[in-house]
Amino acid sequence: MQHSFARTNLEARSPMLGRTAVERIASAAADFQVYALSGSRLIEGRSLAVGLVGEPIASLETMSWVYERTKLGLMGVTHAGLNGEPDPTDSSPLCGLLGIVPLTSAGNQAVLADAFNAVSPDPAHICTLDDEPAAIFGWGIAVSRHEAARLLVNLGLFISEHIVPAADWYARAVTDDGARLLMGRLNLSLLEGTKIGTLRMPSHHKIEAFLSQTKGAA
Repeated sequence: MQHSFARTNLEARSPMLGRTAVERIASAAADFQVYALSGSRLIEGRSLAVGLVGEPIASLETMSWVYERTKLGLMGVTHAGLNGEPDPTDSSPLCGLLGIVPLTSAGNQAVLADAFNAVSPDPAHICTLDDEPAAIFGWGIAVSRHEAARLLVNLGLFISEHIVPAADWYARAVTDDGARLLMGRLNLSLLEGTKIGTLRMPSHHKIEAFLSQTKGAA
């Protein structure tokens, strides 16, 4: 089966020119050589994720419908993409994965109530292409190369600051290494009141407001 990324004209444009926030996220990711996975690439990506972090993670069927609904979901970078090398046949193996799931207001409230099912999410909790994300849920981050971790962290921070600055980010670490990466590099912290280990990074706007208040109080 031929490996292929789903590349659209939306992903080839500047991230600031996308019609919706979801489209701009895909475009920004493409600038980092990171693309949403579908078809055989999604099979490869899920297999890599299981090998790196283990089960339980979302099923292939779940990942597929999230991709169809959002054109996001499980995002991947290949060895060639990471190295800036040409890969005309899209056959270079994946070496980094980042899950980006845009949430509706109902999805955001479900996360806050510890009721969001990350393995099998309710479609009402997941944005369509035309929805403005109320929050972003990070399905996870998994890498087989250290450089991929740096690139994916930088992508997440870029999206947070420039594409969806009003949206909080959430995640749940599956491994100790994942927790260290999320809490150390992305500055996520335990969501207040959570009983299932949900991590949260406040929106860029909230962080800026807090820093402004702190500076004013000083």
